[in-house]
This record gives sequence, C-alpha cells and structure tokens, in this order.
Amino acid sequence: MSLTPDKILREKAVFASFIYDLVLLPVVLYVAVNSDSLTMLGEALRGVFLVIMAVLSWITLRRIHRGRTGGFDFGLGKVEQVLSLLVALALSASIAFIWYKSFTRVETGPHVIGVMSFAAVGLTSLNLLANAAPLPPLYRALKFGKSVLVITQFRAKVAKSIGSVMATACVAINQLVSDVEVSLWADRVGIMVVTLVTLHAAYELMTSSIPDILDRTLSEELQIRINRALARHYHDFDTLAWCRSRQSGSDIDVQLGLGFAPETPFNRIADIAESVARDIEEWIPGSRVVVTPVRPGRVAANSDPS
Repeated sequence: MSLTPDKILREKAVFASFIYDLVLLPVVLYVAVNSDSLTMLGEALRGVFLVIMAVLSWITLRRIHRGRTGGFDFGLGKVEQVLSLLVALALSASIAFIWYKSFTRVETGPHVIGVMSFAAVGLTSLNLLANAAPLPPLYRALKFGKSVLVITQFRAKVAKSIGSVMATACVAINQLVSDVEVSLWADRVGIMVVTLVTLHAAYELMTSSIPDILDRTLSEELQIRINRALARHYHDFDTLAWCRSRQSGSDIDVQLGLGFAPETPFNRIADIAESVARDIEEWIPGSRVVVTPVRPGRVAANSDPS
C-alpha cells in the first residue's frame, strides 16, 4: 500500500513526539533521583509513560497506513482509543506516586547546592525545549485531517510544555536556593503544577476515548448527512429497515437495510445500493457504508433505527 504525503507527515510527527524524550529520559531519571527533586522526578516519570504510549501509537499508526490490519475487520479505531485511555491512566498513576513520595519524604539536613543541582536545572530546561519541539510538526499534521493518535500526542505535548515551564522555574528555585524551607516549598509548588496539568490532560484523554471505546453513534450533524443521502434516493427504495452507525476512533461505519419491491431486478438494487453508499461516503469522508437489501416481509423484524 502506497503512502500518501499526509500519512508520511503523521508518522514523522508522532515519531518526533517521542524521540527527544527517548534520548533524554535515562539521564533525566538519574539526575532526578540523585538531586532529590520530586518535581523533576514527576516530570521524568510522566515522560516515561508517555514515551511508552507514543511508541505503541507510532507502531499502530504504521500498521494502519500500510493496511496491516488483518483480523480486525472494523479497523483499529478501538486500539487508538485504548492507547489514549492508557496514557490517561499512566499520567494519573505517576502523579499518585509523586504525592506518595512527597508525604513520606524525610529531610535529613540542610540543602546542599552541588553538581547535581546545576545538572537538574540544565536538564529541566533542555526537557522544556524537547517538549515544545514536536508541537509544530504535530500541528501541521493535524491540518491534513483528524487522527486520534496525532491528536493524543499533540495534547500530551501541549500539557507537558505548559507544565515544564513552571516545573523548570520550581526546580531552579528548589536546587539553587540554600534555604531549606524555600527549597521545600518550591518543590511542593512544582508538584502541584505538575499535578494540575497532568490531571487535566488525563481528563481530556479519558473523556475523548471512553465514548469511542463504547462504540458511540454518530453526531447529529453526521446523521443529518445520512438522512440527506437517503432523501436523495427516496423514490429508489420502498422502506428503510434499519440505519445503524458507530464511530470508534477515526473509523466510521454506517450500515443500512433497504427494502425493495419484489419486482425490482437485482442489477437495479445493486446500482441503488452503490449510489447510496457512494453519496454517504462522499458527504462523510473516511466513512465505510454497507447497504443490505431486505425482503419486504422481513423489514419489520429487522427494523432497528439508529
């Protein structure tokens, strides 16, 4: 399957969203642990979870673009949303761990400014740049069409960039001020900032992924487009037996049951079904439409309007 420019751009954007973190994270984790900065540790743990999810998202996106979805007749829409939900759960788990560390931490002496303190400030500043760097390519990728995986990465990077600005400031105060109380309060403020930004991102991801995992029906606007297509062919069929629709991630499926008069020839039925499906797929880009002819006597039994 040939790759179009928009698919290539999406893959590159998702790849760019985690490659910086993949390089920086081992060093950041080491410095975070040795500098005793919970704000920095929170940023690092969140980065670990997001990188894992980003790699899985990238692999999934590549499979979708190359048509390697054998065994998934309805596409990988649910996989996209499950990944988004896992990102949200991972973000929440990282915050819970940091607060646990905060409440159980015991100070053993005055804060000492050393090499690790300067390393912590330098790495958090570099991490801020790394978080912001993928935003332009991700934003450009969104202009080619909505992809749940790209949207997920874009939201995660926006959340990380906003949090990293405050986190960098708090880490700098925490590490470069010798006063113990000021240092502790800077770390606590940093944890609060990281918590608010992370929980907001987790909430956004959950509210966008859970409805699709449950196979939500199409929005009213898209259902109106289906009705327009049916109205256009109103005189071509006798009855509408059912109209079922679902959206799972970026996958849209529409199933129609149309009843025809007994004397309608098969080739005429096939032409009408193809025409109805073509109109809906044209008015709802990315949709897949299946039209099933129904015998008049079975219309009532199969009726299941959306």
